[in-house]
Amino acid sequence: MERRGTLLAGPALAVAVFLSGAVLLGVEIAASRVLAPTFGSSLYVWGALIGVVLSGLAVGYWVGGALADRWPSPYLLVGAIALGAVLVLAIPLVDQWVLDRVVSWDPGPRLDPLVAAIALFGPMSVVLASVSPIAVRLAARSLDRLGRTAGRLFSISTAGSIAGTFATAFWLVPEHGTDQVLAVGAVVLLAAAAAVALVERVWLPAAALVAGACAAVLAVGALAPDTTGGRLEGLAAKNWSPLYRQRDARTPRKLDPAEVAEAVGTGFTVREARETRYHRLLVVDAGGSRYLRFDSSFQSGMYIRQPFRTRFAYTDYLELGLAYNPNAKNVLVIGLGGASAPKRVWRDFGDVRLTVVELDPAVVETAYTWFALPRDPRIDVEVDDGRRYLQRHDDRYDVILLDAFYADGVPFHLTTLEFVELLRERLTPGGVIAANVIGALTGSSSRITRAFWKTYAAVFPTVLLHPVYEGAYDRTPDEIRNIILVATERAAPSRERLEEIWADVRRARAPNAPALSTAIGDRWQRTVRSDDVPLLTDGYAPTDALLLD
Repeated sequence: MERRGTLLAGPALAVAVFLSGAVLLGVEIAASRVLAPTFGSSLYVWGALIGVVLSGLAVGYWVGGALADRWPSPYLLVGAIALGAVLVLAIPLVDQWVLDRVVSWDPGPRLDPLVAAIALFGPMSVVLASVSPIAVRLAARSLDRLGRTAGRLFSISTAGSIAGTFATAFWLVPEHGTDQVLAVGAVVLLAAAAAVALVERVWLPAAALVAGACAAVLAVGALAPDTTGGRLEGLAAKNWSPLYRQRDARTPRKLDPAEVAEAVGTGFTVREARETRYHRLLVVDAGGSRYLRFDSSFQSGMYIRQPFRTRFAYTDYLELGLAYNPNAKNVLVIGLGGASAPKRVWRDFGDVRLTVVELDPAVVETAYTWFALPRDPRIDVEVDDGRRYLQRHDDRYDVILLDAFYADGVPFHLTTLEFVELLRERLTPGGVIAANVIGALTGSSSRITRAFWKTYAAVFPTVLLHPVYEGAYDRTPDEIRNIILVATERAAPSRERLEEIWADVRRARAPNAPALSTAIGDRWQRTVRSDDVPLLTDGYAPTDALLLD
């Protein structure tokens, strides 16, 4: 039975369907960068984004099919694509306002990212999902071939979604700012709508869409990130509001023995294994030591019979923060892990009060249970994202120790200029930041280190690097290692003077503190090149790409 459609299933229609699918999934990937500075990148955030997009697909398919049956016109298809472009382009314009409203309301750690995702990405998902059923209705030339037409166009849309996912994750986000990626998506959609309008000779909408696409191209240029350096005067930094409290610490899922055996391998005695909301967490013993492992990487170590003895040298190096500020009494630690650094500072400095902020409640429980973290009034442990905690509290600290990065992943919202400015605001006069960075000093693997240095140097006049060499033969600067980055508003003392200061501190306040002669003597003295690495900002922080370089 023949039934003439109003639009042929030509290349323009296929391209429009493909690009709509590509932009929809590309926006979903980029959306994680929109929400992360406010809500982190937890399982809740990704669950909210995936659920909202899938819900949008379900609603959009149904609504698009109903509208196409009632108004089978090219105008409907062009309008749906163009409206989707407008909604995508609106996201970077309204996201701050929406996030502020959600944070002020604060419906809870699960609902906060869900509500924000619905408000920012729900309408766009519904509208772009409606494109495929509208295209099917317009392209169908006979009921006998309707199934083939629908299958072909939905296959093309899915192929576009796959392409959009890979392009956004592997190229667009690492190479461009988040807002710019969203603007590019809007340009692509406007161009697709204009192409369909031109093919159908719908001249007035076509002209308007071409003009809109040109305007969106200008928006892309305006939203381009500054990757050349400098202080970024006039940076469109987001003035994040105080954020929600961590209130849900349900017991994570225990791993079964087969999973544990596969993850750990031989030579280890497993003490605990569980799935938390952020990691696959393992506590294992081997050779008199205990280790904390997240997913595929070891995070902390402890000698079982000597829990305060240094297991990994970098934890001693973090006390450089107290060498550069020898009168420090109030210390903030972001990142707990196996508690090596905070419990050592607690033991070494009896007059220091510590606040430790850890994202994962299961890690806090593990540190108390397996890694001898003292339950003492001088150690206040808070469960929260480090950036959220600083936004919610106005307390100031003499030293802030940052130990929240992994060798295979970096929470980008803890690397940006906006975060470093927040750190500076939470320091007392003369305060010091000591951050554990994993990278190299020179060579291709140094880009992440030099990007950190460049970003901190945009805020602090003094930024120093102390590489952690693990032995006499481990002194190659182009190899990946722990590096302690020190930032302060004070002038840097000479290495000789810093050794004298630390000797006085150990003599007067902390006789059990580690000798830092090697750490101080190995302070990097060469110029740090930064002209070929980006200044990390909330809008552009390609940390994953920098790690892989």
